[in-house]
Amino acid sequence: MLMASDMTLGFVGILRETPKIFSKNVRLMASLILLNLLLLSLYFLSNVFSTKPFISDLATKAFLIPLTYPKSTEFAYLLIGLMQDLRVFIGLEWTFAIVITATSLFLSTATIIASAATHGGENLFFKELLLSTLKSLKRPFFTWFYVTLLGLGYSFLVLGNLLPMMLIIQQPIASKALLITIGILASILYNYLAVIWALAFVISVLEEKCGIEALGKAAQIVKGMQLLGFGLNIVFTVSSSFLFQALRLMTIKQSTVLPIVIGLLVVNSIWLVKMFWWMAYTVFYYQCKETHGEEVEVQDRILYGKVPTAPILNEP
Repeated sequence: MLMASDMTLGFVGILRETPKIFSKNVRLMASLILLNLLLLSLYFLSNVFSTKPFISDLATKAFLIPLTYPKSTEFAYLLIGLMQDLRVFIGLEWTFAIVITATSLFLSTATIIASAATHGGENLFFKELLLSTLKSLKRPFFTWFYVTLLGLGYSFLVLGNLLPMMLIIQQPIASKALLITIGILASILYNYLAVIWALAFVISVLEEKCGIEALGKAAQIVKGMQLLGFGLNIVFTVSSSFLFQALRLMTIKQSTVLPIVIGLLVVNSIWLVKMFWWMAYTVFYYQCKETHGEEVEVQDRILYGKVPTAPILNEP
């Protein structure tokens, strides 16, 4: 078990070591950042411009329906149109949810591979990074699936305990105080549990493990160091929360372009913070292995997907 002073030094050490990854291979990391910004910007703009007409149409029809006589033909047309727009809107949002999930998995995996290669002194090119990321996606996907189930289970557990208490307490002030208190405590516990979940994702990228096996390996190597990962999660959560508050500026009605620009900047900023978080977790992964005396291996062969060169046969 690490002492408090060792924990502090270890936490500061991770935050100092993480930016060095960028300086060790500027071309690779800059290319990865540009890829992140490009894909996230395309996703955000596609989502905004494809759903905006349906949101305006839904709002207009929802406003007109209460003002229309229920037995009139116009009421029926408005209601049918509203349901059709709603179905299309939900379909679009599900499509975008799948796209952002796949994009997030790909970019997170690429960030971990690039960080591991650079941290280990490997000279990895951008094309090799993309190929090795595609090659490694299966394992992170299974681990992400298990982690998502765990996250959903935790959320349902919190809500299952919170809702009955909210129904029992009738006073608004007491209910709000209870909601805030449980929300803060649930968030703290979630960030503590997420240390193993995030580390398992890193393990599934860097090792031939996934799912339950990766979660077990993460729980094994993080013993005595979980507070370091907890600190990383808190820093990421607080940073993202501050940036997320800027999305409120998207409600500015004086301009049609400014809210979109603000949203684009905020979304990309949050993702860059997440990218830094994955880089830090990669460094944290190596610290955990070294602390427990495990040999730090340069990943492959599996990771980098180098094409082996066939031996040259001697000519007769």
